[in-house]
Amino acid sequence: MFLTIVIPTYNRAHLIEHTLKSVLNQSCDDFEVIIIDDGSTDNTEEIIQSYLSEKVQYHRIPNSERGAARNRGTELAKGDYINWFDSDDEMLPNHVASAKELAAKQPEVLNLMYRIKDSVSGKITPVQASYSEGQKQRKNFLIEGNYLACNPVIVRRDIALQNPFIEDRSLSASEDYELWLRLLAKYRFHQSNEITSFLIQHDERSVNTMTNPDKLETRFLTFLKYIDENQELTTFLGNDYAYFVMRNYLILAVDLAYNGHKRKGFFYLKKAFKEHKSAIKQRVFWATLKHLVF
Repeated sequence: MFLTIVIPTYNRAHLIEHTLKSVLNQSCDDFEVIIIDDGSTDNTEEIIQSYLSEKVQYHRIPNSERGAARNRGTELAKGDYINWFDSDDEMLPNHVASAKELAAKQPEVLNLMYRIKDSVSGKITPVQASYSEGQKQRKNFLIEGNYLACNPVIVRRDIALQNPFIEDRSLSASEDYELWLRLLAKYRFHQSNEITSFLIQHDERSVNTMTNPDKLETRFLTFLKYIDENQELTTFLGNDYAYFVMRNYLILAVDLAYNGHKRKGFFYLKKAFKEHKSAIKQRVFWATLKHLVF
């Protein structure tokens, strides 16, 4: 079997049916689906009953966050490659076929293209998710921020098993970014420019609902802690490490400022500038100032 599509879900009964229909509407059927219910308290299990088959499995675990749910699905997978697909997004019919074509030479990590679709207006927005080959360009691919999502990244099963998601609740919403960096330090990402999925933008997305200043701060600082403690990653980032830290402080600062936490926003704006003076040249620096002033 070529692909295992692991779908972690938590209280997405009103959204997961659309996702499942899109996943099962593939032009290539060389895949299985493993749904990992991360302790939902809604009627998720009831909703998906009619979709279960030899091709679609359902497993329920105690609530453990997405990293643990994805790892559990990976352990159960039979496919040669693993795709962690979010339960509120949309897979286009060419997704599996495009991945299989790209995997013909047995690369380690595949990177397909995706777009962002607004759930209300239907407006489709492109994403900066391409890069050039070469060591320097590979680092720059993710040094500005996490331009990837789980949906377009497909990892060879043995590599996925050797490099699990970190199961730390404090890292929630950044656990995928940490893994992409870890994989990028070890393996080549083989890219296709074909668009194969939509990330659906809606108000319930975790990155939109995480507005508590302490949780925002903990998430970013935990992420940077894991990066700093990984010698392979800090070596990989090399001279760009300070710039990378600065970018994360800026993103934290603008998130805090946007959500009205101006004192902490200003604190991390200053930390970003101290970390790397080029912070003042970043658009997000001035966006943060705008939210702090007005």
